[in-house]
Amino acid sequence: MEFENAETAKKVLDSVSLDNGEWISSRLEGNKIICEASSDTIGGLLHTAEDFLACVALAEKMMKKKCEKGAILPSESRDDGS
Repeated sequence: MEFENAETAKKVLDSVSLDNGEWISSRLEGNKIICEASSDTIGGLLHTAEDFLACVALAEKMMKKKCEKGAILPSESRDDGS
C-alpha cells in the first residue's frame, strides 16, 4: 500500500502492527507498507486481508482527521518544546 509520504506510512503501520499476530507481517519501505499474509485456507486468508485493510483504512482516516483539526499526534513534538 502506498501513502503520500513515509511519515504517514510509518504512523499507519505503527497503528496497525499490534494487531498483526501470526497471520500477517508488514514492514515499511519508504512511503509503502509491504504485507505478507498466511492462512491454512483461502477463506482465512481473505478474512485476514480484509481485517488488515479495514484497520489500515481506519488508521489513515483518523490521522487525516487529526491533521485537519491541527492536532499533534503523540509521537510528534512541538517546536515550542511542549
